[in-house]
Amino acid sequence: MISFVPHMSMDTVIFDMDGLIIDSEPLWYEAAQESFKVFDISISEDAYNTTTGLRTPEFLEHWFRVFDIDRKHLVKTETDILERLIYKINTKGNMMRGVVRAIDFFAAKNFKIGLASSSPFSIINAVIDKLQLNNHFSAIASAESLDYGKPHPQVFLDCAKALQSDPATCICIEDSFNGLIAAKAAKMKCIIVPHPSQFEMERWNIADLKLSSLDALQEEKISGLIQ
Repeated sequence: MISFVPHMSMDTVIFDMDGLIIDSEPLWYEAAQESFKVFDISISEDAYNTTTGLRTPEFLEHWFRVFDIDRKHLVKTETDILERLIYKINTKGNMMRGVVRAIDFFAAKNFKIGLASSSPFSIINAVIDKLQLNNHFSAIASAESLDYGKPHPQVFLDCAKALQSDPATCICIEDSFNGLIAAKAAKMKCIIVPHPSQFEMERWNIADLKLSSLDALQEEKISGLIQ
């Protein structure tokens, strides 16, 4: 017997935040480097990029294992990094190119618009306030209190549920490989906007569309995804 699966048109877009909406990855890196000075260690930028998209506790668990740091310092280090990051967001956080244009693009198509981030709500709220995007998202989901963060799909599924959307009708926009895996695991379409230094990496081939920036979002490029 052949089963027929009806085609479902896309009606929802879910944005990642760090590195996509705000140029915060350099700020995360600065905050982590400053916090790790107390342990007299430094993480290279290339090594740091391998952990992009992880939640702060998972990021710290990884690097504490690498450098054999006592886990008793985890909570204090996390608090220190987040405090430093919020200060940096407030003083020098910049919106990424094309963010408002991309949001308006989907809003004009009557898409439901959400945001799903690995960051805690304290960071999400700082970013939304700094960039004055308070009225642009109908639902915001954080992986802060979930059992697993990205590349686990739960934060995307939670956002879709809050938007009352079927995951099969959702497009995620991501900049990290962990986020891309999470989106695909959620059975959602994914547009990837990698950092320019990583743009040519073959791992982005599993994405449904790759863009150099949100400014490059155009009708002719995305039409095949949203029909």
